[in-house]
Amino acid sequence: MKHIIWSIGHELIINDIVKADNCDIWDSKGNKYIDMESGVWCTSVGHCNPRINSAISTQMNKIVHTGFNYSSPIIEEAAQKVLEITNLPNGKCEFICSGSEAVEYCVRIAKTLMKGKKQLAFSDGYFGAYGDASKREAPDWINYNWHECSCNNGDVGCIAECEEFLKIPFDQIGVFLFEPGSSSGLVKFPSKQMIDRISNKIKENNGLIVINEITTGVGRTGKWFGFQHYDLQPDMVAIGKGIGNGYPVSVAAVSNRVSILLDEQQFLYSQSHQNDPLGASVVLALINTIIDENLLDRCQKIGDKFRSDLNELKNTHPLIKDIRGRGLMSAIEFTKEAGFIHKKLIKNGFIVAKRSGHEVLRIDPALTIKEEDIEQFLKVLKNIIEEIN
Repeated sequence: MKHIIWSIGHELIINDIVKADNCDIWDSKGNKYIDMESGVWCTSVGHCNPRINSAISTQMNKIVHTGFNYSSPIIEEAAQKVLEITNLPNGKCEFICSGSEAVEYCVRIAKTLMKGKKQLAFSDGYFGAYGDASKREAPDWINYNWHECSCNNGDVGCIAECEEFLKIPFDQIGVFLFEPGSSSGLVKFPSKQMIDRISNKIKENNGLIVINEITTGVGRTGKWFGFQHYDLQPDMVAIGKGIGNGYPVSVAAVSNRVSILLDEQQFLYSQSHQNDPLGASVVLALINTIIDENLLDRCQKIGDKFRSDLNELKNTHPLIKDIRGRGLMSAIEFTKEAGFIHKKLIKNGFIVAKRSGHEVLRIDPALTIKEEDIEQFLKVLKNIIEEIN
C-alpha cells in the first residue's frame, strides 16, 4: 500500500483482502477471516449480499445518476420506505453520500430554522468527520458530560436530577443532537429518564430533535433505530453506514413539520450526488431485505445470547471489566491487554474493532452472521484470555 494515504487512525494489519461473502473474507493467500465489525459497521446484511448486489446491477443498467433538473421514480419509492421505518409520515428525504454528510445536512437545516438558538449534544457523541457538527464549538454548542454529573447512576450515568443538569440553559437551546448509544464507539446508553427530560424541554420550546443514527440505525440495536429504545419521536434522522451495505449512500429524513418550515425558508444545499437513483435503489433493497428476512428479531435474539455468554465469561475472568450492548452492537471492556487480545483475535481469524485510547473491543457483525461463527469467536476469546491469565 505504498501509494495509499492511510489516515483513519487504525493500524493496517491485513492489506490483501480479495473476496468476501456475508461475514467471511479471504486474503490473496486463501486465509479466511470472520468480519465481526461489518467493515466499518456498514455491511449490515453481509458482504456481497446477493439481493443488494442484484439491485445495484439492475439499477446500473437503467440510470445511475440524475441532474439538477430531472429525477427518477425510485427516489420517491425509497423515500417512502425510509419514512415508514422512521415513523415520519408525510416527511421528506434527501439521499446523499456519507453519514458525516447526513448529520451535517440535518444540523444545517436545524440552524436555518432555529436562528440564533444554541445546539445541545452529549460530549461523548461522535457526529462526523467535518462541518459544524464535528467541531461543536462554543458559543453555538453546549456539550453536556452526562458521565460526570453528581446524580450519576452507574452505567446509566446522569438521570437529570443533578445541579449540572439544571444548569443547562434550555431557554437558549433550539436543537438537541443525539447519538443514541454509540458514545464514540464505547457503547454507553444514556438513561431514559434523562432523554425524556431533555426531549420534553426541547419540545416545550418548539425546538428540534435531531438523531444521529449512523452507527445505531438500520437494525443494529435490534430495532430499526437507536432512538426507538426511548419514548422519542425526532424531527430529523441522519442515516448512514448500514443503509448502504457498503455502498456510499446516506439519508437525511425530516418530519412533516420540518418540511413545511423549509418550504417557508430558503434552504439551499447543492452537491453532485444528491438523490442518485443508484444509492436510492440500494436503500430500498436493504430495507426490504431486513423486513423480508425478519432480521430485527434475529438481531435481538442473537445479540442477547451473545452478551449472556460474554457475561458468563466475565464472571470467571476478572480481565473483563464490563459488557455493554444492544442487539448486535456490543463492547467488551477489559482491565488491560485489549490491544494484545485484538491482534490475537485477528491472528485466529476474527476481525473486531479496537477503540483507540481505550481498553475496549467493539463487536458489530452483520445481522446475517452465522450463529456458529459467534460460538467459535467466544471459544477463541476464552482461550486468549486464559492464555493471558
